[in-house]
Amino acid sequence: MLTKPLNTSLATALLLALSATQASAFSLAPGSLEANMNNNTLQIEYDRPMVGTSNLHTNASVLYTERNSEGSALVGTLGLQGVETDGRTFRAAIGGRLYLIDAPGSEHGAALAFGGLFYHVVPGAQRVSIGGYGWYAPPVTSFSDTDKVYEFGARVAYRAIQNTDVFLGYRYLYLENDNGFDGSLEKGMHLGFRLNF
Repeated sequence: MLTKPLNTSLATALLLALSATQASAFSLAPGSLEANMNNNTLQIEYDRPMVGTSNLHTNASVLYTERNSEGSALVGTLGLQGVETDGRTFRAAIGGRLYLIDAPGSEHGAALAFGGLFYHVVPGAQRVSIGGYGWYAPPVTSFSDTDKVYEFGARVAYRAIQNTDVFLGYRYLYLENDNGFDGSLEKGMHLGFRLNF
């Protein structure tokens, strides 16, 4: 089960990290804000370019999932990636992502994962894009109760209105920890939207 002090600490750490990456106060421009959900899971993610750099982006996300009899889990991430995009047809990124985990059985841990993402507009269908992502943290970059983390996903998006995409996605988030938990924290389809500004 989730512990109240850890929930508060995790949320505070994510907000401070976002603010610390910028010289100015927290704002929503430029960048993107994304939310996705299904019956058991809600995720919110914010991404923005770092001031004074040409292609470095920072991002943070919070994922909450209810796992029936196994309890709930809270996963926060802080990321730094190099991003390449032409702003119209594709977006690619490679870098790192720190996972902060409060998993079933009050297991807590952290892991530094490496990976990337790629999304591309479908030729001949300028409002439709497809792509996916993958992140992997081996035992050597996993700490506390966490032994290994990996996450991968894919999505099909549609540009519904200017600068706003709606999408159908799939996510698989795997955790292995010291106390015998070995399996998915979250897997399945979800619906979401992404605001680009």
